[in-house]
Amino acid sequence: MYEILTLGALWFICRKLREAGVSRLILRGMWLLMFLWLVVGGVAGFDFMMAEYDIFPYHMAELLRAVDMNVIIITLYGFLAFFGVSLLTGFKAFTKRKAVCAFVLMILVTVYSMWEAYYVRPVHVTIPTRKLPEGTEKLRVVLLTDVHIGGLYTLAHFERAMRIVDEASPDILLLGGDIFDGDLSVRKRELEMLTEAARKARYGAFAVNGNHEHYIILDVDHERIIRECGYDLLINERRETAGITIIGLEDVHYGWIRPYLEPQDKDRFTIILKHRPGIPNDARGNFDLMLSGHTHGGQFWPLGYFKDKALNSQQGLTRKAGGYVYVSNGAGFNRAMMRLFVPPEVVVIDIVREE
Repeated sequence: MYEILTLGALWFICRKLREAGVSRLILRGMWLLMFLWLVVGGVAGFDFMMAEYDIFPYHMAELLRAVDMNVIIITLYGFLAFFGVSLLTGFKAFTKRKAVCAFVLMILVTVYSMWEAYYVRPVHVTIPTRKLPEGTEKLRVVLLTDVHIGGLYTLAHFERAMRIVDEASPDILLLGGDIFDGDLSVRKRELEMLTEAARKARYGAFAVNGNHEHYIILDVDHERIIRECGYDLLINERRETAGITIIGLEDVHYGWIRPYLEPQDKDRFTIILKHRPGIPNDARGNFDLMLSGHTHGGQFWPLGYFKDKALNSQQGLTRKAGGYVYVSNGAGFNRAMMRLFVPPEVVVIDIVREE
């Protein structure tokens, strides 16, 4: 789909450049380069997802796949810039000055999007409850999800996210899936920081799989790695800690899911950790807080609106089916190292006693 949109965007841009007097030879060169790049990116993406083929070395396939999405997004930004300039000038003849303005606008939006993808922010949420154990006034839970360590995700991106985790001093640290998305042999520092964060979590660190962990399972034993980092990987399992229950559900496309509630959970504060949004039918009325990610908030405005409608979910905190639901934008990005008006986040949740 993205490739079709990209070719349509390039056709519109080339049409406007032709109006501005750019030679046909240059425009044909643009078409040839784009076509070749989309082929290379498509093959690299297929190779990355179907690891048994090994068309490219694994790390190269990961990087080519990521760069390919950046090229696609920048081209779409170009379409919006050229269309916007045309609209503002009444769709009159496109001149070289208008073309320069459109390119400058495209560059500005691209640079801003890259900056926004880097600027991970903390989001603070307070959940009142009467179910905390006696003597506990507050539990702090931190949700880190959709980091996508791999591709063009840099150490600087991850350091900023982990600094927020460290400053929050969580009692419980939760990883909501899609933490890994590439070759981890070159990500030693990131794994060290994950390990350190798990060690500092007072009442434990827990994780669930996302869909991207399953994409890379043929090349990376991610389950072993996340456990070695100190996280209790929950695959349709429940744990009791700090007087509350945590239920971790496998990604919906890779395993049967159900809340795995026990009778005593009715009187305990219960968190369901589940990568994709959506409340399982038998969870309704049987949980206090459900935490998910996956959507990235659409990653680019206004895609979040359509994702909300398609998944029947809403970013941020809502109250549904008898409990609170938080769907996070995630702390990283999927392939394209850009976000537009959908900032990345680390969610700091204070569960406080309500009298």
